[in-house]
This record gives sequence, C-alpha cells and structure tokens, in this order.
Amino acid sequence: MDAEILSYAVRILDSFESLRKLLAERAECHENEIVVYDDPLKIIIKRDRIDFYFDDVYHGSAGRSYVKLSDEIREEARLWLQGLAMLKFKRFSVRR
Repeated sequence: MDAEILSYAVRILDSFESLRKLLAERAECHENEIVVYDDPLKIIIKRDRIDFYFDDVYHGSAGRSYVKLSDEIREEARLWLQGLAMLKFKRFSVRR
C-alpha cells in the first residue's frame, strides 16, 4: 500500500500549482501550502510533502520518497491522496 500512497503523493506534489488553482475556493490556498479540511481530518499540502492531522494531532506525512502515516489514518489518507491525485486530470477536475 505504501507504493500506491507514494505514487499518489508524487502526482500531487508534481501538480501543486494546478491543485492550488483548482482548490482556490474550496480550501485555504497560500503560496507554499494548501490546507484542506475534512473535520476532524486536516490535510496540509506543501511543495515537498503532505501532512495529515486528526483532531489537530499530527499523524504523519507523505513525500516524494517516503510514507510515514499512523495506522489510525492510513486508509483515509490513501483515499484523500487518490482523490487529490486525480484532480490534475481534466475529466476529474472539480466543477464550479
């Protein structure tokens, strides 16, 4: 599963600018990070890694060459990463 999560993370990091534009009205978008809220989960996408918080407690990160996630959020993180990785393709982009 880590290889799958890693591939999603790389796709997201590679498309940071596109994601920032797509999520501009649906997330907190800053120059170097995008914050997505799905209470109680918070996902912070930075240019070099993606951090996961559950109830404001850090539960791990995924980057270009590593995946370190707690068992508690691993499956939810995988689903979020999969969805965010697909946003870069036009047919899956968020509609306004």
